[in-house]
Amino acid sequence: MIFLDKLENGISFLYKLFDIDKKNEVSVIAEAEEKVQLPEEYLERFTLYPLQNKDFLKNRESELKSLELAFENWKITNAPLLVVNDPGEGGTSLLHASTYIYPTAKILETNHAVDSYKKLLVLLTTVLRIDIEFKSLKDLEKYINTSEDNHIIILENIERLFIRRIRGFDLLEDFLLFLHATKSKIYWIISINKYSFYYLNRVKYFSSHFSSIIHLKPILEEQLKAEIVNRNDGYQTVFLKPNNLSKKLEKQLKKATKEERQVILENIFFKKLANFSKGNISKAILYARNSAYNVKEKTVFIKPIKIRVFDDLSLNDLFILEAIFQHRSLSIKELNIVLRNSDRQSRLSIEKLLEKQLIRLTSNLNKRIEYRINLMYLDSLKELLRERLNRNFR
Repeated sequence: MIFLDKLENGISFLYKLFDIDKKNEVSVIAEAEEKVQLPEEYLERFTLYPLQNKDFLKNRESELKSLELAFENWKITNAPLLVVNDPGEGGTSLLHASTYIYPTAKILETNHAVDSYKKLLVLLTTVLRIDIEFKSLKDLEKYINTSEDNHIIILENIERLFIRRIRGFDLLEDFLLFLHATKSKIYWIISINKYSFYYLNRVKYFSSHFSSIIHLKPILEEQLKAEIVNRNDGYQTVFLKPNNLSKKLEKQLKKATKEERQVILENIFFKKLANFSKGNISKAILYARNSAYNVKEKTVFIKPIKIRVFDDLSLNDLFILEAIFQHRSLSIKELNIVLRNSDRQSRLSIEKLLEKQLIRLTSNLNKRIEYRINLMYLDSLKELLRERLNRNFR
């Protein structure tokens, strides 16, 4: 039996269904002729956003216990805490959800570059709700240490406090001095991405400033599967045969019943999802979203996507990608500073990387545009940096 669906835009889709019993016929769902635009209602189930409440946070029980313990330790040792995580691993969700431990905690997000002492002072006085203008971090330090109030501050993405150039680490280093000077009055919880952590350890012994460090663990394979199954709740899932199956699996599918074939194809899909995501929840969600081939009424057809291999990147491309990794995100102006490029050279390189979808652009309320690594290629690009630039990070 062949199922042919004619859509309004004239694109047809062909699926082989399960009741084909003809001799020499491959009786598994084959791929559709062309992928369609999926309905928004379905896509919204795979939106990436940080959680705010502990009740909605899953699979991070051990990290929450570590955060509770670190807070108790601070009461004795005044040790600040560092949380190391990759983009997409759920670090922001973990830190936001952890505020049940310390309800008075204030969250200081640095999603965009903090490139001056003035900007840092404004951020700190705003989050501390201090209506005084200070000329230096030293002045703010004296004010905090002579006040009766204690504070808890969650500072995300500390890598936004430096720029890789001569004297570009001054602001970060002075902030670390400020952190140490105020740690008896402020419990500092700092987050940093893994590549920045690797880089800053190499050049500035960054980890030596933190006796308490939490590294986020990968989410287990069965937990990732449960997350994706939950997002498909209400839909019947039909798994399509992926490309380039081994001969062994091809034979196994031919011999199986229709129910057995779906179990085999489902297992293949979730194994590929786990291998791709490596325990990164956002990468798993993106993989599942991009693997949705078509949605017809309440049935979603799923086919594992093939991740592109990029073997045509120049050294200049890799240096740009590494700079973005180190800083989490960069603007064209910052890229010029880091790599000493001309504005035209940087723009041409960025356009090429955007075209390959290796990076994506972000903007804030001030319409400042920055560029970040596309999560879909996070690990494959890290592997390229290891192989071609000899970057020895974990």
